[in-house]
Amino acid sequence: MKSKTTNNLSIIIPVYNTEKYIEKCLNSILKNVPENTEVLVINDGSPDNSEYIIKKFEKRYPNVLKYYKKENGGLSDTKNYGIAKATGKYITFVDSDDYVDSNMHKEMLALALKENADVVYCDVEQVFDDGHTIYSHCTNIKRTNDFFRLIDTPLMATSCNKLVKKELYEGSKFPVGLNNEDVAITPILVAQAKKICKIDKPFYKYYQRAGSIQNNTFSEKRFVIFDTAKICFEYAKTLPEEVQLQIKTSLYTHQILALLIYPISDLSKKEQEHLIPIFCKKINTMFGEDLYQNTYVKDFLKDLHRKHLLGLIKQENTKAIIKWLSYYKHYDKISAFFEKAKNSVKNFFISIKNKLVWCVKKLISLPRILIRKTKTFFRLYLKKEKS
Repeated sequence: MKSKTTNNLSIIIPVYNTEKYIEKCLNSILKNVPENTEVLVINDGSPDNSEYIIKKFEKRYPNVLKYYKKENGGLSDTKNYGIAKATGKYITFVDSDDYVDSNMHKEMLALALKENADVVYCDVEQVFDDGHTIYSHCTNIKRTNDFFRLIDTPLMATSCNKLVKKELYEGSKFPVGLNNEDVAITPILVAQAKKICKIDKPFYKYYQRAGSIQNNTFSEKRFVIFDTAKICFEYAKTLPEEVQLQIKTSLYTHQILALLIYPISDLSKKEQEHLIPIFCKKINTMFGEDLYQNTYVKDFLKDLHRKHLLGLIKQENTKAIIKWLSYYKHYDKISAFFEKAKNSVKNFFISIKNKLVWCVKKLISLPRILIRKTKTFFRLYLKKEKS
């Protein structure tokens, strides 16, 4: 039975211990909220002063903001709670320590309604404490199909940069008690979409704060992503084989192997010696040959110059993996240096070329300038002579 919708959009904001950030978050959303939109703020038993701040906004926006307080159950439980309360045709989420461009929801909802899209998504801007930002493109332009363009990206799983028809959530729930909950659900929602639209703007501002779930010191807890990926694969079994393959490929590359390639490679040798055997064991136990025989995975590692890793993971050869991670790290630094040098040389010659072009244009125009000035001189001279 389909749930009743009385609004166009439901914006769900789970809140837990974010008193320092919730005001900025709510201001960014509520200053330009679309018509027929509800903002559901759900306090997951937060012990700080978040509730006091939320209630101030509730008084200011009584027709838009709906406040709920529940016992602590974790992020997945809070998202499921919000979906159950939502009355919007479309659903989106905002993390309470992030914020958005004030035009985000208005523009994305307008496009969704105009095109009757099942999913509308935008790009993401990562924001750091020192003020610098990173633009994260959420489309793989090398792919042609809209689903593949979205799914084959590092941020494909996030639910915060997407408007999704509520009906697509029916039959799916975020896994209670597990972090990285979006990995279990978002790929399935996107795969079920008949029409996907994109706005090429970094509307969503993803704040990289110390102490958040994703930015805490790396630990074995991050391997929960193996479990959420497994749940996603179970949900995907009802989908066409080619779609299943693309979902698996994306999670294998951008979510699972990415842990080894990026955060684990930056850890100390002692930490690597502890975590890498666990990582390898989980891959071999949970995915095995399904991952190793995936052609897209092999190509992904080859493009990153890390083709050796797959065989070493299969062998659970921790010592060799640590050695190669160190090599890759130095390789990346050297590559980055030469890339920067190449760009500097390229920009130097472009600058020289532009200056030469300017000089040539000036030289070409010089005769015309001299003729014009000569004509002016004689005209004035003749005029003077007549007088």
